[in-house]
Amino acid sequence: APLDLPRGDFSVVIASIVPGPQWTETLLRFPSPVKSPWPANDEVWVHLLVPRSTAGRKVPAVLVLPVMAAPNVWIETRFAERFVRDGMVVMWVEMPTQFHRRPHPSMPSGQVFLARTPRRLAANFRQSVLDARRALGVLAARPEVDAGKIALFGVSLGALVGSAVYCVDPRPGFAVFLMGGAAFPSLARDGSLSGPFVRKMGIQSAELKAAWVGLDPLDYNGVNATKPALLVNVRSDTVIPRANALRLASAFPAARQVWLPLGHYTAILHLLWLPRWISKRLQGFFAGRGPLSV
Repeated sequence: APLDLPRGDFSVVIASIVPGPQWTETLLRFPSPVKSPWPANDEVWVHLLVPRSTAGRKVPAVLVLPVMAAPNVWIETRFAERFVRDGMVVMWVEMPTQFHRRPHPSMPSGQVFLARTPRRLAANFRQSVLDARRALGVLAARPEVDAGKIALFGVSLGALVGSAVYCVDPRPGFAVFLMGGAAFPSLARDGSLSGPFVRKMGIQSAELKAAWVGLDPLDYNGVNATKPALLVNVRSDTVIPRANALRLASAFPAARQVWLPLGHYTAILHLLWLPRWISKRLQGFFAGRGPLSV
């Protein structure tokens, strides 16, 4: 299947360790499960944040998947630092063509993710999913982590990738997707970020549909019926159209979907309160209280 991990061992290298007053950040790298046209892109870099308060015991963990083509991870950091302050181990993944993984140092982070062909775009997305799955294995194997208490958190592209990971990987028991969607071919065609690019390249809907078979949450409806998830969307989002956000909810029947005001970019104002609120939902899951009840 397209999202199955290849068999075989691989090495995880510690690139740096930065102690801090509240947590230690360790930068790790390991090979991607698949090959792309760019050698630099085929090394996965992940950032592991371990709270000092967890010394000597195993604690819950969250895998964080960031947005695409941002020059930094300022948005994701607001969530990651909230989670780690609340006692969770956090790992965030540099997505394909981002940061250390840029095909060339002169290229903006994430720029070439939106490829010129449906097949290359789907391949980039598939690599994102498989990289995240491999990162889940690295995270679950950490001595600080309770492997039975792992959740996913994704923003925008990270939510799209995370929803595909959640369909096929049994390790996460809960997921929070911020501004995500499903029915990826129509999302690529109709979204205000990807749509103009798709039209400029002359990409047809049939090409998109054929390239994305097996990569969309809607392809896995049979296995998602009881998986709890929290879907946070915004009412005036044009990057992730409302129809695609609703399709994500239909792919996870046990999910709770919350609609907030503002749009895809103006939703940054919700960072004043949203990281703490989502952290409370994660804590509810890890404590067995039911993360979707409040």
